[in-house]
Amino acid sequence: MNIGIIGSGKMGKRIAEVTEEYQHQPLSLTESLQATEELSFDQTPAVMIDFSHPAGLDKILRYSKAHQVPLVIGTTGYTEEQFAEIAQAAQTIPVLYSANFSLGIMVMNRLIKQAAKDLASWQIELIEKHHSQKKDAPSGTAKRLVETLQSVRELTPVYQWADKSREDQQIGVHSLRAGSFPGEHEVLFATKDEVLSVKHEAFSNRIFAEGAVQASIWLAEQSAGSYQLEDLFEPRGGA
Repeated sequence: MNIGIIGSGKMGKRIAEVTEEYQHQPLSLTESLQATEELSFDQTPAVMIDFSHPAGLDKILRYSKAHQVPLVIGTTGYTEEQFAEIAQAAQTIPVLYSANFSLGIMVMNRLIKQAAKDLASWQIELIEKHHSQKKDAPSGTAKRLVETLQSVRELTPVYQWADKSREDQQIGVHSLRAGSFPGEHEVLFATKDEVLSVKHEAFSNRIFAEGAVQASIWLAEQSAGSYQLEDLFEPRGGA
């Protein structure tokens, strides 16, 4: 199967490597995303994986819709308007968006959701660390974790603390950018007497590449719609 890869950075190169390991053919753009008005491959891919930049979304969606190519999106930093465009595209093509393609992060989401229910009166803090070249803060994964917590508790995220104490219904979100951290996310549940920490560390971007390639192979067989990484492991309507 031909898998079109959008993005020529570290993730794009890693995805190409993993694609070949999975016995599929990676296809690169004939011209860079920034240098062309319209996307072009040597041949039409069976599915596309996007790890590029939010500015290229319009071009990517145009190509995907015009050629009816399923689209896996791992780019982060989209605006609400861009997310609306992605949702609209999913009415005619299969689209799977995830801010993090790690299986461990998917399980972490489940764990913190249960903890937020069981520890309803505990205060919550979130700390995320990434390499110094990461352009968005907080990370897309951090935002997803906050959304998970907000689905079970009324929490207000605070991204920058002033000179005042925190309130019980606030969740502090702290972003650190230094060195070469591939990615670290930690959610702390705390009282005056104890702390529960749920933490995920990524030591290589390979885990994200493998998740994206697995998602693309699965998505190529799906009908039009909006999908999440969890759908690979918990099919809709399944057990």
